[in-house]
Amino acid sequence: MEIGERPLNGYSDKISVRPGETIRFHVSCDGPQAYDAQVVRLICADDNPAGAPFEAEPVDAAINGTFAGKPQMIHAGSHVMVPSSDLFDAAGGFTLQALVMPTTPSKGRQGLLGTWSETEHCGASLIVADDGSAGLIVGDGKASTLVSTGASMVPRAWYSLAVSYDPAGNTVTIRQTPLDGGRSVEITKTLLLDPAGRTGPLIMAAWHRAHPDGRGVHAGCFNGRLEAPRIVTRCLDAADVSRVQSDPLAGSVRDDVAAAWDFSRGIDGEQVIDITGNGHHGETLHLPQRGVRGHAWSGREMCWRHAPHEYGAVHFHDDDVYDAAWPECHAWTVPDDTPSALYALQVSAGEAEDIIPFAVVPPRGTRQSDLCFLLPTATYMAYANSGRHFRNDAVEMKQFRATTMTRSDCFLQAHSEYGLSTYDTHSDGSGVSISSRLRPALNMRPKVRVWGLAADTHITSWLEKTGFGFDVITDEELHNEGLRVLEGYRTIITGTHPEYHTVEMLDALEGWIDRGGRLIYTGANGFYWRIAYHPELPGVIECRKTEGGTRSWVSEVGESFMSFTGEYGGLWRRSGRTPQELTGIGFTAQGFDRSSYYRRLSDSHDPRAAFIFEGIDDEIIGDQGLVGGGAAGLELDRADFALGTPLHTLILARSENHSDGMLVVLEELTSNQPVMNDQHPKVHADITFFECDGGGAVFSTGSIAFAGALPVNGYDNPVARMMHNVVTRFLDPADFEGFDALRPASKPVA
Repeated sequence: MEIGERPLNGYSDKISVRPGETIRFHVSCDGPQAYDAQVVRLICADDNPAGAPFEAEPVDAAINGTFAGKPQMIHAGSHVMVPSSDLFDAAGGFTLQALVMPTTPSKGRQGLLGTWSETEHCGASLIVADDGSAGLIVGDGKASTLVSTGASMVPRAWYSLAVSYDPAGNTVTIRQTPLDGGRSVEITKTLLLDPAGRTGPLIMAAWHRAHPDGRGVHAGCFNGRLEAPRIVTRCLDAADVSRVQSDPLAGSVRDDVAAAWDFSRGIDGEQVIDITGNGHHGETLHLPQRGVRGHAWSGREMCWRHAPHEYGAVHFHDDDVYDAAWPECHAWTVPDDTPSALYALQVSAGEAEDIIPFAVVPPRGTRQSDLCFLLPTATYMAYANSGRHFRNDAVEMKQFRATTMTRSDCFLQAHSEYGLSTYDTHSDGSGVSISSRLRPALNMRPKVRVWGLAADTHITSWLEKTGFGFDVITDEELHNEGLRVLEGYRTIITGTHPEYHTVEMLDALEGWIDRGGRLIYTGANGFYWRIAYHPELPGVIECRKTEGGTRSWVSEVGESFMSFTGEYGGLWRRSGRTPQELTGIGFTAQGFDRSSYYRRLSDSHDPRAAFIFEGIDDEIIGDQGLVGGGAAGLELDRADFALGTPLHTLILARSENHSDGMLVVLEELTSNQPVMNDQHPKVHADITFFECDGGGAVFSTGSIAFAGALPVNGYDNPVARMMHNVVTRFLDPADFEGFDALRPASKPVA
C-alpha cells in the first residue's frame, strides 16, 4: 500500500455497551472486494516490541466472518435543511436576503440561501460567487446561470445581501451592503433563461447536489456566519429589503414574507425557528457553531443566554462533521455473560486493517470487581483525528524533534471530510469547538502513536499481567449516570490523560471520594478543560478554549459560553475547581522530546507512605520507559498548596533533569520569563498521596509518560512495584491511619 492509503476504515455507533445491548459497526472498504471481521478483547493496543507488544484475544461472536466490502463517503459541511414548500418556488418573483459574514470569500462558489439544485438545474439561491462577491444562481431545468455584483467581499466583514427577481422583465437585482462602512453595490441584469421552480428542500450554507451513493444531498458549503435569513414571495425595492431585514412582521411586508428565521432562538438546539407563523422551521446538520456573535454584538454581555438577540448568528464550516452516516455493516448483541473489558472489531483485508475499539461495561447497577478503570473517552473525542503535529508550522520547534508522519496522518491530510479535533482549526481559521465520535477516529486506535488509548492500555495490560480483576466504565457512563455508576467500587484508576470533564463527571468523582472512594490518577494534564455533552445528540462534545490555558486556538471574544448547555467554557481552574483540589496535583509543564525520572523526597519515608515503597529501595524511580525513555515526560503535573493541594498531602517523589524542551505552561505565567527549562522551579512532576475523611484516598503520578514505564522488563520494575503496592492497599477496606487533614505535611509549599 502507498503510505497515505487506508482501504479499511470504520466506526461504531457507541463507545460502550452493556451485555444484552447491541452495538453497530459501519465499515468502508475502498479497494478490496471483501474483508474479514473479528471481535477481539483488547489487552494491549501498543505495538512496541520493546515491552508492550500488541495483544488481543479473539472472541466468539456472530458477526465474525468474511463480508463483501463497499467504499463509503463522508459528506462533510454544516448546513441547514428546511422542508419543501410551495412558497419557496423560485419560478415567480422572489427576494432572498440575509446578513452574511464570509470568512473565505476567495475560495469560490458557496451557497447561502435557496433552492437551487446543481443536479437538476432548477431553483434559485443566493450565493458567494467565484470572485467572492454576492450572487444569484438560477436554473431553467436544463442549465444554470450566475449573476454577481463583481465586488469581492472582505473576509470577516458583515454584509446585508439581497437578490430580487422580477418576472415582469426577467431581471435580477443584487444588493451588497457592508454593515461596518464602505461602498454599497447594486446591480440589475436581465437573465438569459426563464427560472424554473423547484419543489425540493430549501438549503442554507450550501446548495443541493445528489451524490451517487444516494446519501449526500448538499455541496458548495459556506464558510462564515449567517444571520436573519428571509424569503419573500415578490421582488422588493431597497426600502422594503431593509424593512424585511429589520422587521419581517411589519404590516406593509408581512403577507409577502414566506419565511424569516431567527437564529437567536433555540441556540442550545438544532432547530432553526421561522418566526412568521408559516411553520418553515429547519434543522442544522453537522453541527455548525451556535452561540456566536451576530452583526450587532455590543460587547455589553459576554454570555448568549443574557442577550440572545446579540448572538443571532450561526457559524458554518465546510469541514464540520457530526455523523458520517454510513450504512450499518455489523450489529453485535453482546452476550449476557460477557465480562467488562476493552474490546474491538478488527477488520482486515490483506495488508489493510482497522481496529475499532469499544468498552463492554457492567450491567446497570452491578459491578464485577472492586476495581474500575475509567476510560477517558471524552479526551479521546477531543483529540479525534488531531492534525496539530502536521498542520501546525511551529510543531517541530515545540517538540524539539522532527515530525514523524504515520499512515493515518497522510490519509487525513488528503481527507479533511473525516473531521477535525478540538486541537485543529477549520479551513477558515476558526477554532474547532465540537468533536464527534460518529466517524472514524484514526488516532483512537491500537498500533498508532502512543497517546490516548494506546498509552492507556499500558495500564490495563499491566492489570491483566498482575492478576488484578477490573471493570471498565467510560466518561459517557460517568456523565450520564453520575455517582450511581461508581457506587460499590473501592478503587478507580484513571487513564494517562483524563483531560476533559463535564460538571456531572467532576461531581460524581468528588461525591464518590467523599463516600470513601480511592482514586489512582495515573497521568497528567487531567481534569483540565470544561466541556459539555450535547443534551440530545449522542457522541458529541463541545469545548470553548477561553481566556487562559495551553491551547492551539482561542475562542473569539464574547464566545466563551458553550452553545450545548450555556455553561462557561475553558479551564476548570478558571471555574474555581482546580485539579489540585481533586487529585493533589495540576498541569505545570509540557515537552515532547524525551522523558526523565523521579527522585524520592523525604515524604516518601513518612510512615503513612510505607506501603507505597514496600520492596523498593531505589532512590531513582522510572529511569526507563517506553514513552521517551523514562516515566516523567510529555506533560507534567505538580502539587501546589496555593491552588488547592490538601495541606496533609505527601509529596513522595519529584522528577528532575528535564530537557530544555520541557516548558512551563501558559497559565502558570503572568509574563514572559527568560528561564523556561529544568532550572525553572515549576518544571517538574510530583508523585503525591493523601487520605480523605471517610476512608478515601488519592494517589497521583504526575506524568503522562508514567504508565509507559509499567511494561519495562516484563512489567517488573520499581514503577510497576509501586503501582502494585498502591492498588493492593487501596483495595484493602481497612482505614488509613495517622493523618490529620488540617495539619500540613513536612513542608508547606511545593
